[in-house]
Amino acid sequence: MSEYSSEDASYAARIVNRLMSPEEAEGFDLEQDLVVSDVESDAEEFSDDLAFLSEFDANVPAVAIKGEAVPVSLDLAFGDRGLFLPFRFSKGRRRWRGHPFFHEMAYDLLRSFTKERRFDGYESLGRDEARATFVRRATDFVATRIAAVRSFRNDDRHTAWYQRSLLNLPQRLRGRQATTPGCQFTVSSNSNGLRVFWSGAYRLSPNNFNHPTTPTSSVLQSGTYVFGVDGGAYGNTIAWDLNLVVTLPGLPHAHLNY
Repeated sequence: MSEYSSEDASYAARIVNRLMSPEEAEGFDLEQDLVVSDVESDAEEFSDDLAFLSEFDANVPAVAIKGEAVPVSLDLAFGDRGLFLPFRFSKGRRRWRGHPFFHEMAYDLLRSFTKERRFDGYESLGRDEARATFVRRATDFVATRIAAVRSFRNDDRHTAWYQRSLLNLPQRLRGRQATTPGCQFTVSSNSNGLRVFWSGAYRLSPNNFNHPTTPTSSVLQSGTYVFGVDGGAYGNTIAWDLNLVVTLPGLPHAHLNY
């Protein structure tokens, strides 16, 4: 596990705060092998979620990750019912905001999913609290990555025991490609044939890991993650193990009791 320094934490805080402020997000320098496009994508989507929910003075759906309420993406909370709404895309939402047809559709959708401004099956967070939680936990995520990247760059023997791979990824969503270290990671489960998803532990939003279990492997960048599965007895509904938070670099495997 990479223990990050106060310098790493300060650098991470500057990055996350810039990513959460679109007017300031351009034009800041990253170390050449540090990739944050995944966090930037989550920050953009989360900012859009907050803007949408503010139109209706609604709270943010949340789940407890190891006991702390963490925001859930609206795409995940709404599921298939949200496919027809333009708020799924930033540019579309900005064009439609204020349009009567958009408001009627969105109001009906929110009403079908909420009771006393709560999403069924989810906890509820005020928008300001949800934003503060996102920023704090995303900062921890990025600081963990910064420490790991610097250790890899310096060939730190204390972190050389885990299996590493090099990834070529966009450094920013609309930026140059960068070569950055990744961690070989394996997920197993009780059932065979399941599909595995990962999410940053600062906002629950599914990303495909690999399939089928059991086990299945892929490469992830450093950070703090939770995992879930679908398929088999779970159908199209992702079952998340929210009591298991994985920090990479660290143990190269996890078992999900599904």
